[in-house]
Order: sequence, then C-alpha cells, then structure tokens
Amino acid sequence: MNPIWILVANQAEARIYSASRLSEKLTPVHTLTHAEGAAHVGDLTDDEPGRVHDRMGPARHSMEPGAGIKAGHRRRFAKEIVARLEAAHMQGEFNRLVILAAPAMLGAIRKAMSTDISSTVIKELSKDVVGQGLDKIQEQLRRAFTNKSEVH
Repeated sequence: MNPIWILVANQAEARIYSASRLSEKLTPVHTLTHAEGAAHVGDLTDDEPGRVHDRMGPARHSMEPGAGIKAGHRRRFAKEIVARLEAAHMQGEFNRLVILAAPAMLGAIRKAMSTDISSTVIKELSKDVVGQGLDKIQEQLRRAFTNKSEVH
C-alpha cells in the first residue's frame, strides 16, 4: 500500500512527511524552503515606497508597499511545492495527501494543484504548524480525523 503524504507548509517552508497510516509516526520525506517567504516586504523591493500628498494641505506620506509582492512569492513557492508533489505522485510515491498549511498558502496551493493531485487530497487543515514538532503535528491530525476509519 502506498503511503499517505502529509504536507505541512507556510510561505517560507514546506515539509513533507510520510506514513502508512495517520495513526503511525510520521517520517520526514522532503523539505522545501523559500527564503523570500520569510522576508519583510521592504526587503523584497529595490525602491523606497512612493509618496503621496494629502488632499488638503502640504503633508506627504509614504505609500504602503503592495501586498502583491508577497502574494507573487507565495504563488511561486506553491507552484514549486505542487511540482514536487506531482513528480512524486507520478512515481507512485503516494496516493493520498493531507495538507496542513497557513490559510494564504493553502489557497495558493489549491490554485496551483492539477486535478490529478487535488484528487489525492483526503483532508485540508488551514493551520500554520510548520514550526511545531512532530508530536504537535500528529495531534492536529488526530483531531482532524476523529473517525478511526478515516485514519487507515
């Protein structure tokens, strides 16, 4: 029986674990990192933020850097993660997938997934648990799968 893969991801790191059953100890399979995901928006741009005038009076303020920069990096990292999953699935390394990802990253991963990979997903949890140990991740999985028959 092919193992179940568990993807734990946020915008800076993705860890893939494997288990025959979710009730068993998770085995690390692969780690992907994305340094830009942990960077501050200001560190990802070359220029100072633009400046605007108040509607009334001589005051000027700097504009907030666009959230699009972080979203673009998140999309690229999601595509990298999904490419790794697709390659492994084509090799027969797994046939079921559980995803625990930070909310924004989960959305980016969903959008990047092909129908083939999305059909392997048996559970999604919108939680950032990357920095937690294996025990905490397994506890999240136990809570998510309350019915024992789903864990096999």
